[in-house]
Amino acid sequence: MFEKVRHILRFLGPYPYNPTLIFAFFYPVYFSRFIPLVQQESPGPERWKLAIAAFALAALPCFFFAAAAYLFQRYRIWSSKSLLLYILEVSVAQSTLFITSPALHYVMGARAEGQFQTLGILTPGLFFGALFFALVGLALLHRAERIIVLRLVKADELVHRLESDREELVKSDEELRRQTSQFLHDRVQSDLMVVAMKLKSIQGQSDSEVDAVITKAIARLENTRMSDLRNLVQILTPNFESGDIKDVLLLLSDQYSSSLKVTFKIDDEVDLLDENQRLGVFRIAEQALLNALVHGPAENVYISIAISGGKSVHLSITDDGPGADLSSSKPGVGTAIIDSWVSILKGSRKIHSQPGSGYNLKVNFELH
Repeated sequence: MFEKVRHILRFLGPYPYNPTLIFAFFYPVYFSRFIPLVQQESPGPERWKLAIAAFALAALPCFFFAAAAYLFQRYRIWSSKSLLLYILEVSVAQSTLFITSPALHYVMGARAEGQFQTLGILTPGLFFGALFFALVGLALLHRAERIIVLRLVKADELVHRLESDREELVKSDEELRRQTSQFLHDRVQSDLMVVAMKLKSIQGQSDSEVDAVITKAIARLENTRMSDLRNLVQILTPNFESGDIKDVLLLLSDQYSSSLKVTFKIDDEVDLLDENQRLGVFRIAEQALLNALVHGPAENVYISIAISGGKSVHLSITDDGPGADLSSSKPGVGTAIIDSWVSILKGSRKIHSQPGSGYNLKVNFELH
């Protein structure tokens, strides 16, 4: 028996106050007391006037409850863990009925006679009954609020985990690109150089036809090593110190020149982007071009980078491909990489596409 009483007392409180939720919780209760009175009024302007008056008057006691909760929460100098003091606080707030009930009865006038005597007569039984209802209401309100807060905390944890996974995806992707770039630069480039040197060593030792073939092979190897391979390394791991983002994007578009016509519109202020932001813009454009080629196929791609107010970056990539119904299409790895970079840049993205109207990607973020 004693344990049950303790359980009931623990259920009653004390709890922290949330003035906004307290107002929202008690308002429907007080407003519902006026509904029968409003319904008994004949349809017409008088009923609407009465409904508006009830709507406003029901807020009066709720406002006093919320104000008392705010004052107690902020300025109390006594313990907030005492159930007795907590009940006294609620009792003080509940005492506002002594003020609001006569006011409600006065405004409603004769309409309240015989209908809601409690509007004008506040008995001890009514007071303690309302006090018990308020304590139970606050307990249920706090329980519901705590459940919502816990769910929001879990949602925040999932968001942080998703952001962490996205950053890890980008780091893994960049590390793989770095290793591939390093392999191409150190191993493949050196192998091509060795092969070219060996070919040069036998050049002139055969007839003219063989020498012509060797000369062409040496030229091809040198072009691959000095141009194609260097460009590929630059795309895998862009070096923005040796060239700005415009040059790197033009180099990227050259890789698709046989299949896509890429048109650029880039603000001069794009130089305000830091290295990480430039890399993010480049990677997003890279994935968008790959999507235009693979999932389109598109013929034309338009890339625009605009800076507004010296602080906001607007990246827009549009193609003239067949488009798709986004509601039925599933995002792939390319979209995941784009979303990861948007998250790292702390920006937002919008995708517009429908069958027959191409594909448009818009990414917005702020300069640091």
